[in-house]
Amino acid sequence: MAEGADVSEILEDCEELDLTGSHLPDLSGIDLPDGLKALDLTTNRLRALDPRLLALTGLQTLSLRQNLLSDVGQLGNSAFRAVLKELVLHDNHIEEIPEMEDFTSLQRLELSYNQIQSLQPLLSLGSTVLSDLYVANNAVQKIEAVQQFTNLRMLELGSNKIREMTGLEGLTNLQELWLGRNRIAEISGLNSLTALRKLSVQSNRLMSMAGLQHCSQLEELYLSHNGIQRLEGLESLPNLRVLDVSSNQVSDLTGLEALTQLTDLWLNDNAITSLGDLVAAAGGPMGGSLTCLYLSGNPAAETAGGHAAYRAAVVRMFPKLQQLDDQLV
Repeated sequence: MAEGADVSEILEDCEELDLTGSHLPDLSGIDLPDGLKALDLTTNRLRALDPRLLALTGLQTLSLRQNLLSDVGQLGNSAFRAVLKELVLHDNHIEEIPEMEDFTSLQRLELSYNQIQSLQPLLSLGSTVLSDLYVANNAVQKIEAVQQFTNLRMLELGSNKIREMTGLEGLTNLQELWLGRNRIAEISGLNSLTALRKLSVQSNRLMSMAGLQHCSQLEELYLSHNGIQRLEGLESLPNLRVLDVSSNQVSDLTGLEALTQLTDLWLNDNAITSLGDLVAAAGGPMGGSLTCLYLSGNPAAETAGGHAAYRAAVVRMFPKLQQLDDQLV
């Protein structure tokens, strides 16, 4: 809504209402039409849920992103709970996921940037069509209560306190799993995730990248900022297009030649002393597909001929390269 607009001037037959950035402490001056299907209250100062909002019967999309809500338990008694498809509670002060047994149509649920410690209340969620679940930047310690969401395609649990990759067995349709910035020491629990396309376990406590052998459809893999010492299991990932193992302890690049579809390779800030393995990989199919390569921060990038010689040598290896480190080719 434009600055200075009168938010009370709402058409009676309005189906969509966008009050983003209106700095509202409450909805006392706002008309909420009975036929409302979409309501966006992003970036306001709401601390409680207006009873008139909860009485809306046809609401399908509700965004309460960036408010001051701490208790949203009343949503469990809302008149729209059976028809709501998208609920955004991102960036509030919520400590507990509300009771959601009657939310049978919910497809997207966003709970990131709150103070949630447990996923256990999700067991009450009645939806069988949930496809997107975001619970990043909370205090979740365990992956649980999500196995029943067999249609889930996106699961975001980054920046929590998770130590183990468990509780994922039923998510056979999952395509994206984001677990960066947790406390995970081992890749596991992915045996049934054969549809997985994107996986991030960045900034954890990994010492090995083993455990990916069942993820043959994987296209993007992000493992930066761990303690990985060598590449392994790449022969099981023929569809991989993006591989990020930057800021690890990798010194041996054996296995890269198996990645025939790779376009983006992040190897910067490791312990690579020689470009020999890259030369071998460049002679195969990967040499003709790679368009982006990061190698800075490795001894191999500090050649006797200087920076220009290093760049020239790498560009010769990969004729389709468009970017080397932070510079375009």
